[in-house]
Amino acid sequence: MRAQGGLILLLLLLAVFCSTGVSLKCYNCLDPVISPCKINSTCSPNLDSCLITVSGKLVYQQCWRSTDCDAKFIMSRLELTNIKYRCCQVDLCNYKLEEGSKPNNEATSLLEKMALLGTSVLVAISKLCF
Repeated sequence: MRAQGGLILLLLLLAVFCSTGVSLKCYNCLDPVISPCKINSTCSPNLDSCLITVSGKLVYQQCWRSTDCDAKFIMSRLELTNIKYRCCQVDLCNYKLEEGSKPNNEATSLLEKMALLGTSVLVAISKLCF
């Protein structure tokens, strides 16, 4: 009987941690601006990263899909030839691209962090229940 209670608790925790109810907020100026914009918006569920792209003096900031955080794709989509960019997955993390920063084509995955947290919780529950 105790194993069933542990299984129910496990399923409940998985439902909570795997919820898609959390939406990312990003600075969002679809037209290029000379300085970082101050307009932010909540990203749609399929846009799981914030993007900042700098090309010369133009700055693009918007919600983006982490799988599309690739220099070639970004240049093609924004019709640019030379860019610095960063994708990130923390609210409003696309405010400024630091001077001298390297292009980053790796988005830090919120899903990976949640999986690590979930694994830790599962190990703790298994030790308590079994």
